[in-house]
Amino acid sequence: MFEYMFFDEELRQRFVTYARSRGVECALPADDMGLLAATPEDVDELVSNELDNYYDELMEEQADRVDAADGEATHQAAGVRVTLAGGRPCMIKLEPVLANRLLAAFTLEEMQELVNAIARSVENPENGPLCKR
Repeated sequence: MFEYMFFDEELRQRFVTYARSRGVECALPADDMGLLAATPEDVDELVSNELDNYYDELMEEQADRVDAADGEATHQAAGVRVTLAGGRPCMIKLEPVLANRLLAAFTLEEMQELVNAIARSVENPENGPLCKR
C-alpha cells in the first residue's frame, strides 16, 4: 500500500473522491501521526502519477491554510513516531507547515527514515568527522 498523509479530513476526503474517480479505492487506516489514505501498490503508473500530483496540490492547499491561520488559534498538529534504543516509543512533534514541506519532498516512509536517523544520531552521537578512511 502507498500511504498519503493529511492533516485535514476535508482534504483527505477530496483525495479519496479523486482516487475513486480514477478507479482506485483507498483504505483509511488509523494512525497516530495524522489522517492516512492508502492505495494499492499495483495501481497503473499513469494513475499513480495523477494521484501523486493531486496529493501535491492538496499539500499546497494545506500549507496555504496553515499560512492563512498563522497567528490564529489552531489545533493542528503533526508528528512522527520513532522507537528509541531499548524499544521505547516516542512521538516527535512537528509544526504542520514543516511536516507539509517535508511530505512535499519525501514519501511518508522516507520522512520516517529521516526522523529515525536523527533520533539514532542523538542517542549515539559521533564527534569525529563524517568521512573516515
